[in-house]
Amino acid sequence: MSLKTILNLTVISAYSLFLLSACSTMNSNEMFQVAKKTDFSYDSIPTGPLDEHKISLGDRFSFSFSTNYGEKIIVGASGISNSSKINESSPPSQLQDYLVQQDGTVELPLVGTIKVAGMSTRALEDQLEAFLATDYLNPFVQIRLTNQRLTIFPGKNSAQVITLQNTNTSLIEVIAMANGIREDGRANSIKLIRKKDNKRMIYKIDLSTIEGLKYGEMLVQSNDCIYIDSNPRITREILKEIAPWLSVFSSSLAIYAIFTK
Repeated sequence: MSLKTILNLTVISAYSLFLLSACSTMNSNEMFQVAKKTDFSYDSIPTGPLDEHKISLGDRFSFSFSTNYGEKIIVGASGISNSSKINESSPPSQLQDYLVQQDGTVELPLVGTIKVAGMSTRALEDQLEAFLATDYLNPFVQIRLTNQRLTIFPGKNSAQVITLQNTNTSLIEVIAMANGIREDGRANSIKLIRKKDNKRMIYKIDLSTIEGLKYGEMLVQSNDCIYIDSNPRITREILKEIAPWLSVFSSSLAIYAIFTK
């Protein structure tokens, strides 16, 4: 077998190996892709109001309490000093966070350990007010969830954890918090993954047209995952993968040129 034939076979083998490796690694970092030839279908996109959030394991919330229907909270916040009601107003102290334990309970001052998992914040407020009413006059309780967050992947190779400041945050607002959709992101292919009643709900949303605005206004929930599909940059990926092989190929040509002189 001649040297020329050996070099040709080497080049062909290297090119074949490149094709095999490129097929296996191109866009391999994409997530939540739907397998082809399956009967998978997305869930219907909810456009109405959300169900009230139920307190779950690992949630954190602040707990504030005042008597006389919360009079001291209002008077203190307004800066009014009324000797008949309160001698001196002062700024509210830093509220303490309380963690819901793995058994669904939490320990609160004045109350003790109670089970809270599965309750809405409003139901918990009512329960605590009823409990405290035995020792305090017209108690007023406020519960505020403090660790509400979701995860968003706004484009290839980027991800953020967004803290939700209120319960009326829309999908468009969350995308804005993440500095918008990345250049390689697809506005017409946005997946929102949500866990509801121990079942995963997956919604596919198209924000590429004005008709999709109504879906962009849907409210997000804590623990949602928003994944924006990316456009495959085939040419760029091929050049990225072929660069090492081009180096090998050029070296082979150089060797071939030396031995055929």
